[in-house]
Amino acid sequence: MSHKTHASTAKGRAGLVTAAALPWRPLMVIGGVLLAMMAGATLWIVPAGNWFALTAALVGLGGVLALSGLALLLGQHRRASRGLERSSRRGYLLPAMIISLTLAFLASLVPLPLPYAWPSTVLFVVFVLSALWFAWRMIRTAAPAEYQRAQQAYQRGDHAAALALLDEVERDHPDDYGTLHLRALIYRQRRQYDRAREVSERLLELRPDLYYGYAELGLAFLAEGQPARARKPLRRATEVAPELAEGHFNLGIACAEAADDQGAVEALSRALRLGLNDSVTRAMARYHLFVALQALGRHDEAEVERRYLRRYAGVLRRWRHELREGSFSSSEQQKEETLIAAIERVTRPV
Repeated sequence: MSHKTHASTAKGRAGLVTAAALPWRPLMVIGGVLLAMMAGATLWIVPAGNWFALTAALVGLGGVLALSGLALLLGQHRRASRGLERSSRRGYLLPAMIISLTLAFLASLVPLPLPYAWPSTVLFVVFVLSALWFAWRMIRTAAPAEYQRAQQAYQRGDHAAALALLDEVERDHPDDYGTLHLRALIYRQRRQYDRAREVSERLLELRPDLYYGYAELGLAFLAEGQPARARKPLRRATEVAPELAEGHFNLGIACAEAADDQGAVEALSRALRLGLNDSVTRAMARYHLFVALQALGRHDEAEVERRYLRRYAGVLRRWRHELREGSFSSSEQQKEETLIAAIERVTRPV
């Protein structure tokens, strides 16, 4: 779920990070499926003998390649979502459905000679029925309709309507984690910090193993102007979800505002290595990293960040345009305009 992190970090977006490297895992899945499809399509026209065995082996190789890539993708997703999964009971449903559909597809590609053709048909039916069962379970365990409407109202900026819908959900599901998380987020953005912290504490009581409670508690302190108090929950959030770039970004901003330059360098460097998804957030991270490095006397490293910042001229123009066109308060707009101006100053030629 995307959300503003703080007045001075308003474009921060929480979510799973994407790697900038070559996406070789998806390529394994795509390449394996294509290989199995092409080999399977020609299997019936290949005469018996060595060529038939070679073609069948290619079908098997494609299947193994696709399944291996899928397993690696799921493992990567699992590591990236550590501390973010709200229900370990439901976490297996989507991967299980994908695997079942993949196995059904592969079973349909490998026609066995008579009288042994029936196993392919049976396996295909079993895998399809399994995928349908997993899909049905996902539908049964989906969030209530009122919660989904509350999310839509929040995304429209209608916080009052979202809170009213969340009240309806809580009457039947008083300890629903997603409902409490959205409520804490709305209270923080409405500057009702006492309520935001109270709901964040409830999140931590429910699931101390998840990221969101720590993040919302720290962000409430940060938005209230207490960055020193924000550091502890935000640091705990990065320990719970170590692969989430935005968590390290939030901690880095808290450290920067608390004049903890070393902490800011460590957290912001980690956030940038993991890969922040939003260009405005990357610009803010590099600016605060530049300032912290300068304060620590690490001028060569600071100069590297200055060179990166010079590439963000277009991003700064877009950021300023969004501020003028968006529904920001005057204080938020002024604070971000000040930050943009500060970034522009450090990027001017000396």
